[in-house]
Amino acid sequence: MSLGQALKQLRKKQGLTLAELADQTHSHVGNLSRIERGLARPSLDLLYRLAESLGFSITDIFSVAENRQLNARQVSLNAVFISLLEEDQQLLLEFAELLQKRASHSPASINVGTEALPADTDKNEDDVSAKETF
Repeated sequence: MSLGQALKQLRKKQGLTLAELADQTHSHVGNLSRIERGLARPSLDLLYRLAESLGFSITDIFSVAENRQLNARQVSLNAVFISLLEEDQQLLLEFAELLQKRASHSPASINVGTEALPADTDKNEDDVSAKETF
């Protein structure tokens, strides 16, 4: 995949039109269109502005262009991750680590206890005291 095709794919993943991206990067629609069609190449300065506007690193963009490491789901996950608040990014990372741990264990090694879960004691005490007052 060419650099222009990668930029187009990432732009569309972000739901941006050429006009919106051109406005965000202080470029021209025609210039970006030529880049996406492979008729022109972006300057390094424009490439940095494009990467910032799309929410990706230049490395991510080249990885997509070279079909290395990043597939469509990774690009989508990266886009979602970048759009989250910092504390939500941390939660997503922790969740991903839990999924990774789960994947490293075979299903047969996962033990689920057969013991009953404890009742909600606060609720039960409230119910008892409410009954006693009547």
